[in-house]
Amino acid sequence: MSPLREFRSLTNRFDEDIKIEPLRRYYLIFEGANTERKYFQGIDNNRKELGINSHIELVILHKEGDISSYSHPIKLLELIEEKKKSLMRDGKFDKAIDRFVIVFDRDSYEKPEDYVEFVEKACADNILTVTSPCFELWLILHYENAVEKYVKPNRDKLFDNEKVSRAHSFASNLFSGVSGTNPKSGSFFNKLKGGIDLAIEQEKVLEQDILKMATEIGSNVGVLLVQMREDPRDVL
Repeated sequence: MSPLREFRSLTNRFDEDIKIEPLRRYYLIFEGANTERKYFQGIDNNRKELGINSHIELVILHKEGDISSYSHPIKLLELIEEKKKSLMRDGKFDKAIDRFVIVFDRDSYEKPEDYVEFVEKACADNILTVTSPCFELWLILHYENAVEKYVKPNRDKLFDNEKVSRAHSFASNLFSGVSGTNPKSGSFFNKLKGGIDLAIEQEKVLEQDILKMATEIGSNVGVLLVQMREDPRDVL
């Protein structure tokens, strides 16, 4: 099995040329190959502007080689557990500061009971960052009055999130229409970063409990971003 490749931004390690050692480190693995990864790379690349604490390090995990097609949450869990073992073997694992984040879509599961079974298993030692139905819901929340204008009127279609074309599910097509951009493009983050605080607030109107997302539209991406803004020294 190919190892996960780490992508680390050096910008978080320096503040006015003073080296800052991380007090919390997030290893992030994503279901999607493009959108989620590019979004969180955008977070990391704009961390000072977005208020990400300087003592927090983000490590974006890339899937390459024979694991590049791995996307189901069960496979992501296998990869993240193997990553932990690798860090331990190399003496690089620090239980006090290391956090492992699996970012995935609720609609990866057709049956709510299968989704709940996975969540209950995987959440014991990992942070689960979930969007229901999919990550495009979180992206839509970056726009004014998104819940009233786009989410509530399309509640059933969003939850089912069926394919509407070769390229789009209902949710991704809705986001493309709202934003005028393709979430798989490399530049979409710059259009969204000004709306991150708005998305965090609008997410609170929806379901944020990952177990309840089995049958409800929701997201807890904003919860993770708020944690990344916290000073780890205040919560150690």
